[in-house]
Amino acid sequence: MPKNKVVPIDQAMAHITSGMSIAVGGFIGQGDPLTLIDHLKTMDIGDLTIYENDAGFRERGTVELVKQGKVRKIVASHIGTTPEIGKAMNEGRLEVEATPQGTLAEMMRCGGAGLGGFLTPTGIGTVAEEGKQIVELGGRKYILVPSVRCDVAIVRAHEGDTWGNLIFRGTSRNFNVPAAMCADYVIAEVENLYTIGELDPEGIHTSGIFVDAVVRANIEYCTIREAKFNG
Repeated sequence: MPKNKVVPIDQAMAHITSGMSIAVGGFIGQGDPLTLIDHLKTMDIGDLTIYENDAGFRERGTVELVKQGKVRKIVASHIGTTPEIGKAMNEGRLEVEATPQGTLAEMMRCGGAGLGGFLTPTGIGTVAEEGKQIVELGGRKYILVPSVRCDVAIVRAHEGDTWGNLIFRGTSRNFNVPAAMCADYVIAEVENLYTIGELDPEGIHTSGIFVDAVVRANIEYCTIREAKFNG
């Protein structure tokens, strides 16, 4: 495995083609892989299935790909911060599968851990259990939830090294970590890049073993857009 995974963005993103499933990191505008999403906007692809906590914030994030008609389906736990997603869903342009936040994170984590699925009591007694396999253990009912494996994951780290070891900041860690685990090919955009050995090994959130390609984040552009998110 190469010790230097830093590649040009077009080389890394060439692994994404139409019809693929993509796990996207980020948490309501924090830690969204905006540089990679911007590149996706320039690519001639479509029919994508997206797994992420949300679809971005306001007009930024994955919602930009939805506006372009590149996304067929989104599996997310929250779409309320992006009005365009609800509009696209109601107009039949987008399929949305609402999934409880913890359930979605665990679907990704189990996919990365090589597990077939897990049992959760979340959703029992609601419409969420309709059509699902129910398992009863110890007198309690659970929904059997399959894990998820995506073709590609795109994540964004505050710090990383050339081998792909990543450190996330604040709430951006929530979904970037499981997203990086559950895909066959992982692309990480990194704000501050170091050589191997410069990062504290005890502080690494995602091991480079999960990461296939590293690109430099457009720091100035991302900072401006995050300021708009928080504004």
